[in-house]
Amino acid sequence: MKSENKFYSIFIVIALLFWNPLSYYLFYSSTPIYSTSYFHILFWIVFLSGIVSILLIQKNVLSNLLKNTILTLTLLGILFSSFVVMDRAIGLIINNDRHTTQMSKGLIFEPNSSARYKTVEFDFTAHINSVGLRGDEISINKNDQFRILCFGDSWTYGWGVNNQTTWPAKLEEYLSSAGFDNIEVINCGQPGLYTSPLTNYVENIVPLLKPDLVLLGVLQLDDLAQIYSNKFSTGQVFSKTEIFSIYIGKFSKIIMRFVKSSFVNTLSSSKTVDISSYWKRQNNKMFDSFKHWQNIRYYTLNDTIRTMIESGDLKPGLLDYYINFPDRITIFNDPNHPATKYSINIMMEDVKKMRDICYQNDTGLIFINIPMNYFTGHQVIRNPSDVLNTYFLENNNIDKIYESVAEENDIPYLQLTDHFISLENKSNYLFKYDGHPNENGYNEIAQYVGDQLIAMNLLSNHGQQ
Repeated sequence: MKSENKFYSIFIVIALLFWNPLSYYLFYSSTPIYSTSYFHILFWIVFLSGIVSILLIQKNVLSNLLKNTILTLTLLGILFSSFVVMDRAIGLIINNDRHTTQMSKGLIFEPNSSARYKTVEFDFTAHINSVGLRGDEISINKNDQFRILCFGDSWTYGWGVNNQTTWPAKLEEYLSSAGFDNIEVINCGQPGLYTSPLTNYVENIVPLLKPDLVLLGVLQLDDLAQIYSNKFSTGQVFSKTEIFSIYIGKFSKIIMRFVKSSFVNTLSSSKTVDISSYWKRQNNKMFDSFKHWQNIRYYTLNDTIRTMIESGDLKPGLLDYYINFPDRITIFNDPNHPATKYSINIMMEDVKKMRDICYQNDTGLIFINIPMNYFTGHQVIRNPSDVLNTYFLENNNIDKIYESVAEENDIPYLQLTDHFISLENKSNYLFKYDGHPNENGYNEIAQYVGDQLIAMNLLSNHGQQ
């Protein structure tokens, strides 16, 4: 019996060589999962449980069934840890130092990852660097470079185009061609953001990267609308089944992050995202919940739009806007509407917070009004309310609202509305159905912003040769 207990104990000890807090630090401290407290707790629990199991086995107080169960779990733990050790050995052999330099948690995205997105309108790959931002590798220390950070939503992130074609990347290229070779432009955009969550990113990223200038890209009207709509989504009440599904989803994501962090050298972070299939499933869920009036409104949409929605080539957010918020543009272009007033006040507070953060870090801040087709006359096929676009082109109140937000906070304001109105070919700068800028559109944003930065002498001649 003693020899049998010793056999069990030896295997537990072998497993604990990996499943302990020190090994967790050694193997995972340079991975994104290390910032997740759950696994710190897990490794402590496993380690202490292993010690207790050894003591109980040695005292022979456990049944054979329980000891065999512990042995099975132990062997699985040893097998898993062996694969992790092999992964790290592979990393040493191929000298894959990109994983040793990445941050434990990305500033916005998962470090050193990439994803390819395909729909009928675009096919692009987004590469994320070792600090968790879209774009080329950067150093935390800027040294003698003049550093510009660009914050914003999908229009700053560059939805629809590859890394080198986003407007922050094109801005750096344009400034370099103008003689500013020592200027670095960093993309801090993320799809779906608006000024309130952007404030949190500014608070975390600006003190770390210490930029000389921050460009805040605020999407024309959309940011105001999101502020108001998120006022209600934050207080949404879920059923027990929905809550259970949400927790299962979060748990699955955490486990997947742990697996990826365990095998950073053998599991590729690159993937092709079947965004159309995902959007199709989400759109179908919305269809299933449609009321009679929503179905009627849906069939007023353009035939091509309906086909793209049903095939998953247009995102669920657009379907939600078309069906549930057809008067969205009218409401938030009206500065006297209660919803608009609420959103303006929140945006005022958000921009003030970002301004104060920038000032505290000796950083300039510029408010950039990124234009949408409703106010510039560019051809994007969306819904029946587009017949009002000519009216909005001539009765644009949103630019005055955004300008007042910038003036109230005493920061420079740039608007690209007039520039995009002046572009002659109204079908050459935005994706026809998706509505985001294409390569030409992002290039126009970059060149206009670059010209304004130079004209306003905001670069202070830094980096100009």
